[in-house]
Amino acid sequence: MIDPNNRPGGPNLVVTAKNANKVQFFDAATLTKTGEIDMPASTHELVLSPDGTKVYGSIYGGGRFGETKSPDRRIAIIDLASKTLERTIDVGASLAPHGITMCGATIWATGELGNLLFAIDPDTDRVKRVELDGSPHWLAFSQTARKLFASFKTDRFVAVIDADRLMPIGKIEIPGRAEGIAVSPDGIALYVCAHERNELHVFDTQNHALRRTLTIEGAEGRNQLKRVRVSPDGKYVVVSQNFDAHAAIFETESLKQVGSFKTKKSPMGFGFAADGKHAFLCCHDDATVLEFELESGRITREFGTDKGCEFIISYQ
Repeated sequence: MIDPNNRPGGPNLVVTAKNANKVQFFDAATLTKTGEIDMPASTHELVLSPDGTKVYGSIYGGGRFGETKSPDRRIAIIDLASKTLERTIDVGASLAPHGITMCGATIWATGELGNLLFAIDPDTDRVKRVELDGSPHWLAFSQTARKLFASFKTDRFVAVIDADRLMPIGKIEIPGRAEGIAVSPDGIALYVCAHERNELHVFDTQNHALRRTLTIEGAEGRNQLKRVRVSPDGKYVVVSQNFDAHAAIFETESLKQVGSFKTKKSPMGFGFAADGKHAFLCCHDDATVLEFELESGRITREFGTDKGCEFIISYQ
């Protein structure tokens, strides 16, 4: 069963260039730009629709976490065939949507300034809210456990939400504060990066038990934004460390770190190539995307984007 949030890549790339208020498209083989959309405001994260014909984007607005200026209130619907902004969905308040994921046909997004999550039906534009004890930034969904997991950059826990009952059902303590968050494609493992420590935690999505805590080797890694993703085949876990301009690669089976490499400035979001051997990493402050080997971390190619590339998806 393919996890809709971790699908195999394809010949096309879509990238958010948030500081330029753009979404850009590239050919994955040649790395040439094939299209561009002027967005109504800064757009941060993307997720593919269930049928793969659209991407949904969180329109965050100006500023960054803790310094939000002119927060937005919309979710973008982008048609991939025409490379156009089809329309937007108003979530009902200017609460800076950021993290975004799919649960079946439902779009889930964080409402950072409202201490809540939005559950959005893209067919009817109906929006439901789930209130949380803190300001959620990123989201991950386990289709096996039918749970959402939300991380809080300023709190020492991950919230657990029942996706069917639309309600919080627990918290997972993260002593070093929760940062990047991801779920394995089989829905069994939850990965959480600590903000204050150079650590990657691995939890069970069913019982929330801690499996392992891994040290991220190769950089200091403390007190900085970290992101984590799992490759669509479930073989690798990749972590970016923003201030250190560093990325690390772990094998999921052994949980051993197998790669570590220096990046351009401010590495953020990952995407995965169609061949299953390469991945992409957005380097926000240099407006550059790096292509690298998952097996070794060797950088193979790079290409430029407009300002503030944050998130990338490889798609059919």
